[in-house]
Amino acid sequence: MTIIEDKQISREASPRFGSQPLKIPKEQFQMILRLIVQQPDFPPALANAFRAVAFLVEVQTFRELEQEFLLDGSYEKLREDHRSHLAELIAEGEEIVWNSKRNGLAADQLKFTHEDVQATLDSLHTTFRCEHGPKNSQKTNELIGKLFDGSES
Repeated sequence: MTIIEDKQISREASPRFGSQPLKIPKEQFQMILRLIVQQPDFPPALANAFRAVAFLVEVQTFRELEQEFLLDGSYEKLREDHRSHLAELIAEGEEIVWNSKRNGLAADQLKFTHEDVQATLDSLHTTFRCEHGPKNSQKTNELIGKLFDGSES
């Protein structure tokens, strides 16, 4: 006869119903955060941190959709929507960065810094310039090509 050891499983180690990420639609998440941070006695540095969290989540969602649209071939059809939403994200990010410089960013427990938010904003600016900024004319491209073509020297 085999004796099986009676082992205690800690609550932390056992799977729980609450251990899965909570999925809240982006608009609802944003609305909840806005309601919280608009409370009269809510600390500005903490409000900035909450807004930054919402911003970083929104940028992540935007990047995932961007990739999906590139892969399925619908990106070019959605180019104007891309530009519009990208501009909105940049404006929101600029406001968060400005407010956090002025009032602080209580992000110690959130595992990101002001520099992370700034870097995310910088990446959005880069995307905007590359995707929607001015392009060289055909003549400019030809002149640049001649500069690097050593055969005419």
